[in-house]
Amino acid sequence: MTHTVYISDDYDLQETMDNISAKLTERGIRVIRGPKTIKGKKLIIDPQEYEKYFAEAEVAMFSSRSVCPGELIRYAPKLKGLVCPTIGTESLDMKTANELGIIVGNGACPENYIGMAEANVLLTLMLMYNPNKCMEIVQKNLPKPVESQHWQRLLWKKTIGVIGFGRIGRAYIERMKNFDLNILVYDPYVKEEALPPYVKIADLDTLLAESDLVDVFLPVNDETRDMVNYEFLCKMKPSAYFINTARGQIVDEEALCRALREKRIAGAALDTFKVEPLPMDSPLREFDNLILTPHLIGHTLENQLAFADIGVENITRILNSELPMYCVNPQTEGRWRERLAKLD
Repeated sequence: MTHTVYISDDYDLQETMDNISAKLTERGIRVIRGPKTIKGKKLIIDPQEYEKYFAEAEVAMFSSRSVCPGELIRYAPKLKGLVCPTIGTESLDMKTANELGIIVGNGACPENYIGMAEANVLLTLMLMYNPNKCMEIVQKNLPKPVESQHWQRLLWKKTIGVIGFGRIGRAYIERMKNFDLNILVYDPYVKEEALPPYVKIADLDTLLAESDLVDVFLPVNDETRDMVNYEFLCKMKPSAYFINTARGQIVDEEALCRALREKRIAGAALDTFKVEPLPMDSPLREFDNLILTPHLIGHTLENQLAFADIGVENITRILNSELPMYCVNPQTEGRWRERLAKLD
């Protein structure tokens, strides 16, 4: 029996998606590739093309640049599972997947979340020390600052606020603890006893008011979309910094620009935006106290090489009626087994 798998296109993960497709084909699996994605726009497949792409698909892989709505999931008659090559699953209608007994896998490998954790440590230090200004002194042969003009700030004894205690948030905290600082965590889904002893749980307002740097590690959903708004930023210290490497939809970008103009916060670092690539006319480009990176800061070579192997492993396990290596919705296994029995 020949299995059929759908693999979406992704202009930003082209080599990874091609490698996954090639490795599946080598195993005798039929691969259907999705339509081309366009930079700055999420791909939504026309329902009139569902039959072309999903009539035979047993597993479908979607990246964050292709949308998988409930309508599509309900249409696919042979669908057993959905797979995302990276950690993010916001492009999938998870509610429908759970209702129908569709198992979901992703690329939540150590190379992924550790790379992102290390990158957040890097951004933390860059915001506190701003090495670019030191480099500029050498490059332009400028005078060194007098004592009162020094911009660098110690992390020692400072307070950092971490919003979201998932894999990346935990790995970031583990790497920050040796800086001898105070760590506050806000996550309404995590109990205090689950936190390490060197971390304190806090409500959101307390975290914002007391932190010298706030770092967000959240998925995109109805609760978190535009969570970082003007009110949020105004609750922070004027001397505090903000970091978001999670998803651009979490931040109200107009509010962040306003807060920076009004000096409500000292600066920020963003690795992800509502529209990617970041438009050239985006007002975010105006600020010299805003670090901007192109949704790339934690994407190490080790991480990228792991994605293809994990994607293939997740897909083949689902085809063999096994849970994916990294399962997003293990609570759905019972309904999934029932679905598999009906499909077989």
